[in-house]
Amino acid sequence: MNTQKLIEKAKSAGIETIEIYIQKAEKESINVYEQKVDSFTIAQSGGLAIRGLYQGKMGYCFLEEDSDDNIDLCIEMIKSNAQAIESEDSAMIYQGDKNYPEIEKSVSHMSETSVTDKINFLKEVEEKLLNADERISQVMETMMESEKAETRIVNSLGMDISKSDEVCVFYANVLANEENDHKSAYEIRVLRDIEHYDVDAFVADLKNKVLSKLNAVQVKSGKYKVILKNEAMCSLLGALCGLFNGENVYKGISQLKDKCGEMIFDEKITIKDDPLKKDGLSSSPFDDEGVACFTKTIVDHGRLKMFLHNQKSAAMMKCESTGNGFKNGYASSVGISPTNFYIENGENSFDELLAIMKDGLVIDELNGLHAGLNPISTDFSLQASGYLVENGKITRPVNLITVAGNFLSMMKDVEAVGNDTYDSLSGISSPSLLLNELSISGE
Repeated sequence: MNTQKLIEKAKSAGIETIEIYIQKAEKESINVYEQKVDSFTIAQSGGLAIRGLYQGKMGYCFLEEDSDDNIDLCIEMIKSNAQAIESEDSAMIYQGDKNYPEIEKSVSHMSETSVTDKINFLKEVEEKLLNADERISQVMETMMESEKAETRIVNSLGMDISKSDEVCVFYANVLANEENDHKSAYEIRVLRDIEHYDVDAFVADLKNKVLSKLNAVQVKSGKYKVILKNEAMCSLLGALCGLFNGENVYKGISQLKDKCGEMIFDEKITIKDDPLKKDGLSSSPFDDEGVACFTKTIVDHGRLKMFLHNQKSAAMMKCESTGNGFKNGYASSVGISPTNFYIENGENSFDELLAIMKDGLVIDELNGLHAGLNPISTDFSLQASGYLVENGKITRPVNLITVAGNFLSMMKDVEAVGNDTYDSLSGISSPSLLLNELSISGE
């Protein structure tokens, strides 16, 4: 669509300001099972979200086709939509910033890699996993997903910005058996270059992960010292990001309302939101409102410093947007989302955390986050699995346990922070944390 033509026609039709948000994405998915291609799909998505201020009200129009033939229809839809609105709408179109940051990215060769080479790579992963150990009975899934996305925002106030991104991940899920015990495990990795990727290292990691879960036991109920391993900590932190959402804070549905400037966590905890992180899966030079992104310290050595905002929540709380206004899709409304949101590394290796703890539990998997976690009170009671630790050494796997506590209380009782950051695909990252005490239900 000729955006300048749309802007000029909109002005002539009495629309005061107008914004055109354009999003295009292409996704490729390959699934290999038993050395055969089980599925192969290519899908394209995207469209235009256009909004304009007409007679003091914001009208909206959503299109899948970006043809100039839709310009007149779009203008009429915006005017009609605006006239139908009865409530006061404080939404405004952002003028734009003078400068936008550049994101440093490693070179990816996946877009130039043939489908045949991708399939052969997945077959190699599957074959090596099956041959890694006789106890691995099945590779349940080996999959690769690639996505390329482009976003452009243009408005009548002079903004014309764009960004593009490309990511490829692959995934394998295996089943291991020993006597009457069956355990599964999976790994997900970002892939930039097939030719130089260390498949053997990936296979060894996944083999060790699944075999370490075999012959798990329960432990007696009680209070335990716990190392919440990095992946599990990412799951919990990701489920509770709403604590730092400015709109939630304004509405009083975050426990952190009126806590800015106070110590909310142990002083060992620093949390940042870094949209400029090199190779971050959620890195971005601007948000979906066109606000320039920047790195923010949310919690500084336990002290709450700020919240995340889009334009709407910033206006509510009489502050500036933090560049965290993002959509789930071109036709969705702008919400508040973190970018690369992480707890900073501490000083201790994982082995050092074990030595400091001496006796307790390592929890490496949490289940039931949607049912067993209250995002407002931050109370949780979750199914978990992990390992028993005796005298600073992992002795055997543990399952069929439930871990319970309160996130805010837990984060005030941190004995040590690991230096083993795990980057999840959701953009949440965390090292392992040694916690002084959590309640465990077992035998």
